[in-house]
Amino acid sequence: MGVNNTVDKVLKSFEVDRAGMLRIAERFKETLEAGLKGEQTCLKMLPSYIGKPTGKEKGIFMTLDMGGTNLRCTKFKIEDGNFEKLAEIKEKLINKEKGFDLTKADTTAEQLFGYMAQCMAGIIEPGESMYLGNTFSFPCRQEGINEAYLIHWTKEITTSGVEGENINKLLGDALKAGNINIEPVAILNDTVGTLLVAMYSYQEADIGSIMGTGHNTCYLENNHPINGGKMIVNLESGNFNVGLPVTKYDELIDRNSQMPGVQLLEKMVSGYYMGSLVKEVCLDLHRDKALFTNSDADTDTFFNQGFNALMVENFILYPAKTAEQYNCTIMDAELIKSVSEAVLKRTVRLVATTFLGILFHQENNGTRITNRHIVAIDGTIYEKMPKAPKLMEEAFADALGEDSANVQIRLVKDGSGLGAAIAAAVASTQK
Repeated sequence: MGVNNTVDKVLKSFEVDRAGMLRIAERFKETLEAGLKGEQTCLKMLPSYIGKPTGKEKGIFMTLDMGGTNLRCTKFKIEDGNFEKLAEIKEKLINKEKGFDLTKADTTAEQLFGYMAQCMAGIIEPGESMYLGNTFSFPCRQEGINEAYLIHWTKEITTSGVEGENINKLLGDALKAGNINIEPVAILNDTVGTLLVAMYSYQEADIGSIMGTGHNTCYLENNHPINGGKMIVNLESGNFNVGLPVTKYDELIDRNSQMPGVQLLEKMVSGYYMGSLVKEVCLDLHRDKALFTNSDADTDTFFNQGFNALMVENFILYPAKTAEQYNCTIMDAELIKSVSEAVLKRTVRLVATTFLGILFHQENNGTRITNRHIVAIDGTIYEKMPKAPKLMEEAFADALGEDSANVQIRLVKDGSGLGAAIAAAVASTQK
């Protein structure tokens, strides 16, 4: 097989055409609908117990966001559909200077949540009392708007005494113990927060998604079995695994991951794995003598480093820099760029197919989309990757034709902060 054929074959393996998109979208819709009926599927279909905000919510609310090892407490004022950030404090759960690490198994739940309570005490005025929304982006069993039990820690956190517990109860107990007048009233996932922020600005917003280091999507179900009405459902869609166009490179990444066999879609579309995918393809092309054929190329430096999404972005934007950095030809650099673009384009198209599956479920009209919808997306892949929004628009236009005019995509920032404040506002009116 000639060099060009080798390259074409590899790049082609990442293509998702219109028929492929519609086929996967249909499988996604079927899986979602089975999950909604209570069947066990790869989509977790976690109810958020949050419906649609009215836009009339108001007050001052505290929010807490624990995203891995970073902690952020923010005080927001909501009034007349406007938001104002009144105060914010950011802390790390690991502090080498002070010699503490609250993410390890020798730390107790009391220590971790006590630390969170003390952080909030730093931005509450004497005599002030307020409700709190908590963005907690770890797998939880949600039983109510304020009741979520940690199934298991992820992101390398092992703090003891938290798994299986009601997170906002642990937090509420710590706040009471510190005589801090803050009452947790809502707990949510960052994806749900992104949709809530979008809903506040746009009537037609009904899908929220994170396209960053990780990937997940939620949507507004119009007829939820729990309440017979509107409810935001967290799909945990990174775990979707039905009918995906898995390449040998995806199989390799999955095999070598911490948990083989789970989060298959996430491994194909998230920033965490994107660099590894590009690296495996480049290794393969090098073995097939299609890349770095010039013996002066610094292949050791190139292959012996960890690849991340930022590098992929740079490969696409600056091929001349790639050629200079690794002493390779501009043809090599252009090929690395082509591989990176192919991986990115597939990422966007696969995520778009999951949105299509949700839209086909909501409209229940085959592959026609006749109502207006807004998809809210947050995350560095969508925000920072070259042409990602344009690729998303093209994917919708390709799949839906003229109907794609009914779907708009919006970048929505800070769902994990502002979204939690909106959730607290919604929850406080239900008390």
